[in-house]
Amino acid sequence: MKSSKTAICLLAMLFASQTFANEVSTDLQTTCIQEQLNEHKEIKGHPLEAGDFTEYCKCETDYITRKATKQQLSKLSTKQDPSPPWLVRLKAKAPKICFEQKKPTTT
Repeated sequence: MKSSKTAICLLAMLFASQTFANEVSTDLQTTCIQEQLNEHKEIKGHPLEAGDFTEYCKCETDYITRKATKQQLSKLSTKQDPSPPWLVRLKAKAPKICFEQKKPTTT
């Protein structure tokens, strides 16, 4: 009986943790897309849409969530500081990682 209560408790904690991670990830990706649209709005002759940045922003978000600690992500979710220094540093490193992943390999 005790083991089934423990298992239920662990499952609930796992579900809550995964839900939190998904919410943070969604927020980061949405913010990234908005930032990219704002940064590239001056490009003439090519109307930009959110979908133009989805792949890049997913990569950036994945990179940030892999490199940041749970504590950092938790603070980010409270929106106390929308651009803490650690997030700025990770966002600065993300383009190199994400663009390298997209490069075709030559043989």
